[in-house]
Amino acid sequence: MRKLLTYIFVLISSSVFACGGGYWEGMNFYNLFKQTNIAAEEFYPFLRSEYNAFYGEDFYGQTKPLVYPKGNVALWHELLIGWDTQDIEKAVYEFDKFDWSGKDSAIEQSAKTYLAFANRCSNAFSYRTRLNSWDYDEVLEKETVDEEALLKEANLLLSQVSNQQLQMRYYYQMIRIMHYSKDWTAALRFYESKVEDQFPKNEMYYYISDQVAGCYYSLENYEKAAYLFTKVLNKSLDRKKTAFSSYNFCTYKNAEGKSLFKGLDDEKDLLLIRSLRNFTDEVSNINRFIELDAQDERVELLFMRALNNVEREVWPKDIGVGNKSLPFYDNNNTYKDLLRIAEQQVVHSTVTNKAFWKLSSSYLSFIKQDIASAKAKLAKVEGYPEQKKKLAIIYEVFSWENLTVENENYLAKILADNPKNTAWISENENDWRRIILAKVAHTYYKNNKLAKAFLVHNTLENVNQINSIELLEALEAFYLQTDKSEYEKVLLSHKSNASLNFMDYINDQKGIYYLYQKDPESALEFFNKNETYEGQLLIPASIFSNNLKECFSCSVEEVMDDEVYKADIFSFIQASFSRKNLARNLIELEKLTQNEKKWKAKLANYLLGNYYFNISNTGYYRGLLRNKGNCCEYSYMHYAYYSKRKISKDIITEKKGYNLLDISNYGERYFDLSSTAMQYYQNVMEMSTDKELNARCLYLMAKCELNTYYNLGSKDELSFQISKYYDLKLPNYKSFKILKESYADTKFHEMIIKECSYFRLYSSHY
Repeated sequence: MRKLLTYIFVLISSSVFACGGGYWEGMNFYNLFKQTNIAAEEFYPFLRSEYNAFYGEDFYGQTKPLVYPKGNVALWHELLIGWDTQDIEKAVYEFDKFDWSGKDSAIEQSAKTYLAFANRCSNAFSYRTRLNSWDYDEVLEKETVDEEALLKEANLLLSQVSNQQLQMRYYYQMIRIMHYSKDWTAALRFYESKVEDQFPKNEMYYYISDQVAGCYYSLENYEKAAYLFTKVLNKSLDRKKTAFSSYNFCTYKNAEGKSLFKGLDDEKDLLLIRSLRNFTDEVSNINRFIELDAQDERVELLFMRALNNVEREVWPKDIGVGNKSLPFYDNNNTYKDLLRIAEQQVVHSTVTNKAFWKLSSSYLSFIKQDIASAKAKLAKVEGYPEQKKKLAIIYEVFSWENLTVENENYLAKILADNPKNTAWISENENDWRRIILAKVAHTYYKNNKLAKAFLVHNTLENVNQINSIELLEALEAFYLQTDKSEYEKVLLSHKSNASLNFMDYINDQKGIYYLYQKDPESALEFFNKNETYEGQLLIPASIFSNNLKECFSCSVEEVMDDEVYKADIFSFIQASFSRKNLARNLIELEKLTQNEKKWKAKLANYLLGNYYFNISNTGYYRGLLRNKGNCCEYSYMHYAYYSKRKISKDIITEKKGYNLLDISNYGERYFDLSSTAMQYYQNVMEMSTDKELNARCLYLMAKCELNTYYNLGSKDELSFQISKYYDLKLPNYKSFKILKESYADTKFHEMIIKECSYFRLYSSHY
């Protein structure tokens, strides 16, 4: 007897059914309307899923928690009257573990005999799922099954039962054995003579139809196979997913079963499966289904899929300072069509599940931003208590044009169970909370409540990345505000370090801000106000040194090779110091630049040039002022030459974006510190007659030129052909030109042309 060709499972369904997108199973949109609001639970697998082939499955196609086939279990209930569901599930799906003691009635013993046989059949063909191979011929070589013996036993057992359901079950096993044995023609003849039109079209009938469709497929009668798979998909409770996947195989053979369809029922079945296979013409398909049968529960399924598609566009998640808003329409008016459909279904005379359509109408009115209508409709919905509760809260928050104390106290009660909103980032069930916070942050932002807008999504410490004095001053004013609401108190608690003194941290950040503004006097003023907070990293004195070797991963000893800062004149510079003392050192150095003794002024300028280059975004100590390391370019260079990226302080000033969720990602990376360094080096050269020092300054100035080129770009650039595939572009170094032409006789020139490939390349071409 021949063996069976592999049956069609879910393998390819993800490419024809599931929709990708999103950065985790939490998706990249706010899913506020539960898809499982539809009435027909058996169609849940065909709701929209982010990553998996079917809704409710994990990556491996398993449902969690394990759910036994409901259709089959329900059918057993009709036979084993009085049994509870748990006993039926264990007897059917864990036969070897079930205790049959006390189950002595004739029907129970007949059921036991059948289940023992079914269990043997399943074990006989278990190799089909047990072996890891997609080559069915290879699978067949692994095991030998005596199908003839199984069929003989089935015939014998069948002759001993008169119960119709058990007869159908034996027929199912026999057709399955022939199917798996590749005896497809015999299976079809047996079906036509023993089963077709002779039994009720219950769940077992569609189990059999599923096997028969597989036989037609194997015999290359794809049209008949497709027809039967549509019936299984639409009528069976348990076989929907496999039937859908199998139907897709038929369509690859240019078959969809349409030639065999006749009558209203067939037309609806085909319309459903066509609609599930693609996301185009959604509205027209729904309208057509309503024309055929407005009461059919499958209308809700198609409607829900379309509504979920609308959510994917109108509720983009975590948009922050991007150019979207909530809701975001992007010229898509599908929500208007769905609102019209929902309102039409509410008043349709044959539709019985009015609550679903009233709820949908309310929600779509909300998407339309007709919140008054949404609220009025929601109040009339019966049922769906949890969904109604969440939507009522969302509607309320989205109706606020500004936030009063009463509004904030309302918020505090809603979010009381978990006020730290950052804990909700990956919780699907809390999408409604996250969208509330997004809207609250937006409302604060548009009303110029900058501090509160920031703290909705950010901890206080995030200001370290932003460099906005406007934000720092807003946070200070908020902290000093009296009579705070409960929600404002929650916002003030948004710190990574609970023991951190709010105002001391603000003053510390203001000090850092003014250091980057090259204003150490103002920086010192705010550092002096800070009584408790110290940065995690001390500043080494070598921040006033310079390096010729570019290596951010190297130790200070390997890189910094200039020790002028150790001269007696700079004894006020300690080996390491706080940022407060850094500001003092800078003030002292600035005073020295005006010293009447030129050598002192020259060296003070030299140290200041070193410092400002070192803290630039190509300097060895970049990030140190903010307690960060110096790795890596993506953290410090946005290459404005290629991308004109807005920075956080400008975004805040111009009130760009929806809210400040991701504002710390737009921190300022370029402060034009290299230009300041270059001016100090230029001052050194104007005062100096030391050619070696001047040559070194020229090289350091070239590094400043390169920094400007990386950050701002330049039309005045040089191109070097490194290979036939790559041209290296560099700035047209003015400093290199002088170093080459006027300082070629220095020891520094002799050394640097060996050490620096850029200078060597420049010198060989120009």
